[in-house]
Amino acid sequence: MARRLLLRNCCSGSDTHVFGGYARSAAAGRWLGPSLHVRRFASDESGDLAAVHKSPIVKHLWGERARYAKVTALEHKAQDILLTKTVADSRVEVRYNFKDDPLLRDQYANFNGLIQYSKLFEDFDALAGNVAFKHVDDDDPETRMPQLVTASVDRIRLAPGVAIDLQSNYKMTGQVMWVGSSSLKIHMALVREDDSRTVLEAGFTFVARDVISQRSCKVNKLKPETDEEKNLFQKEEAKNQEAKKARAAKMLQGSSIDETEAALAKELLDQGRLLHDMPGLAVGDAVLIDQTKIQSVSICQPQQRNTAGRMFGGYLMRCAYRCAFPTAYMFAGSFPHFVEVDEVSFLQPVEVGNICEFSGRVMLTYTKVRPVIHVEVVASVLKPDQKTSLLTNVFNFVFELRPKPGQALPTIKRVFPSTEAGAHRVVKIMTRHNA
Repeated sequence: MARRLLLRNCCSGSDTHVFGGYARSAAAGRWLGPSLHVRRFASDESGDLAAVHKSPIVKHLWGERARYAKVTALEHKAQDILLTKTVADSRVEVRYNFKDDPLLRDQYANFNGLIQYSKLFEDFDALAGNVAFKHVDDDDPETRMPQLVTASVDRIRLAPGVAIDLQSNYKMTGQVMWVGSSSLKIHMALVREDDSRTVLEAGFTFVARDVISQRSCKVNKLKPETDEEKNLFQKEEAKNQEAKKARAAKMLQGSSIDETEAALAKELLDQGRLLHDMPGLAVGDAVLIDQTKIQSVSICQPQQRNTAGRMFGGYLMRCAYRCAFPTAYMFAGSFPHFVEVDEVSFLQPVEVGNICEFSGRVMLTYTKVRPVIHVEVVASVLKPDQKTSLLTNVFNFVFELRPKPGQALPTIKRVFPSTEAGAHRVVKIMTRHNA
C-alpha cells in the first residue's frame, strides 16, 4: 500500500495529501523525506470498512471524512446560524507520486501504459465530497451536519491533445466555486506538476438534505477573495441564471419542438430507416446505432458502497466508463482516447444488492481534426423481486482516435438512429457539442 502523509497549510487551512511516500512543502516547494510521518491514517479509523476496497486515494479521503461522522448523529440539533467561509477554508489537495512509487503506478495503469480514467473518476468524486463536507461543517459539535448527495457532474474534460501518462507526478485539487441556498458546486482539477498544466477538469454539484426530515437545508455562504475565485463564482452564477431561464422557457414552450431540430431529427431517422429496411441501398459507410450496443450487468456488492452505505457514485462512473470504452473500441477498431464525460445527473439512489445494467451505444461520429466518437451509456437499476427497472444515470462519453506516428488518420463509419426518440437524442448531442 502506498505510504501517505498529511501536511497542514497553516496559512490557507487547506490539506495536502501525498501518495507515494514523499511530501512536498507547499510553501517551500520542496520534497520532504519518505520517513516523515506528520499524521498517520489507519484503515479502520472511520469505524467503517467501506474504504478498504477502494483506491489508496479514496481510502485516505474517506478516512479523513470520518471527522464529520456526526452527519448521522440524529440526537444533535440542526444548524441555525450560517457561517461565511472562504474558498481556502474547504480546499483539499492530494498528490500522486507516480515517479517514485511503482506500486501506486501499477494500481492506476491500464493495459496501454496510460492512466485508468475510471479510477480517476472515483477519486474525483471522493475528493469533491470531502470539499463539500468541509464547507458545510459549522465547527459546532452540538449541531448535526446535513446529508450531502452528489446531484450531478458537469463535464469531466481532458485538456486538448493530452494523454495522462504515469511517468509524471500530479496533484488533484478541489474547491468550492459557488454556493446557492442548499446546493454547492465544486471545481476539480488534475494538474501535472512538471509543467503546472491542468490536464483534467470537472465540476461536481452537491445538495444538502436534513438527515431527519430529508428536506433540503441551507448551507454555509461563500466569500470568494482572489480574482480567480471571483471569476469562477461569477461564471457559475451566470450559468445558473441561464439554466433557470432555459427551464422557464421550456415550461412555457411545453411539448413543442424546435423546427430546426425536428427537421434534423427527421433527416437522421430517414437515413436510419433506409439502412434498416433496405440496407443494400443505404450508404456503405454507416451502421445503425442499435448495432453498436454493448451491455454489462453486475450485482452491487457491499465492497463498492460509500460511507453512507449506498453505492459510491464514483464507482457507477467507473462502471459506465468500462462499458463506454469497449463500445468505442469495438466500433472503431482503433484505440479510443478519452476526451470528456458530458453532464451526468444522478436520478436514483443505488443500493447494495441491486442489479445494475449498463448499456452502451455509439450515438454520433464525425471528423474534425481527428475522428470523434460519442458513446451513450444508460445505467438502470433492476429489482427482479419487485419487478421494476429504474433509470439511474445517462452518461455521455466522448472519445477521439489518434493516429500512431507514421500512420494515416483512422477512418470511421457514421451511425444513424432507427427510432424517433433516438433521433432526438442524437440531435441534442449534436447541439450541445456543435457537431
